[in-house]
Amino acid sequence: MIGGSADIDICKIPLSNDTIHRRIKDMSENIEQNTAKTLANSNFALQVDETTDITGNAQLIAFVRFIHENDIINQFLCCRELPDFTTGKHIFQVISSYLEEIKVSWKSCIGICTDGAPAMTGHLKGFVAHVKELNEDILVTHCFLHREALVTKFLPSDLKIVLEQCVKKWLIISNQDH
Repeated sequence: MIGGSADIDICKIPLSNDTIHRRIKDMSENIEQNTAKTLANSNFALQVDETTDITGNAQLIAFVRFIHENDIINQFLCCRELPDFTTGKHIFQVISSYLEEIKVSWKSCIGICTDGAPAMTGHLKGFVAHVKELNEDILVTHCFLHREALVTKFLPSDLKIVLEQCVKKWLIISNQDH
């Protein structure tokens, strides 16, 4: 289908599991290094959420949003395992450890978006409270999609349909290239 010479060239490409794994790891490390380098010289907003993987282990997922060359960039930052019982302090320690590892300061973080759970937003012991000890000017928001999920639990079906359509339109608009 491609042609004889292309078939020969394709056969020369090493495709063992180890080779592919190594290439994926190298690409991931390169993306992480470039992101760290950009974040070290930029203000950024952090979106953090807890999730559970297929084995039942708690995971912390973090995304960053920053401006790079006049473009707003939304990018996956990290995924880290959490202890079974997670507090705001645990979440703070996990994110702080990662930021320290990539040499990025909390002072550059200008915003945090969470699901609004007590471990995230508790005024005394939540993740946000720990961050505010280092950066009191940080802007904290409650994730739009988490709010939408909470609201739809109690909405009449006709209003729920309208809200779902609004969310779909918002997602289309927010995912367009500017």
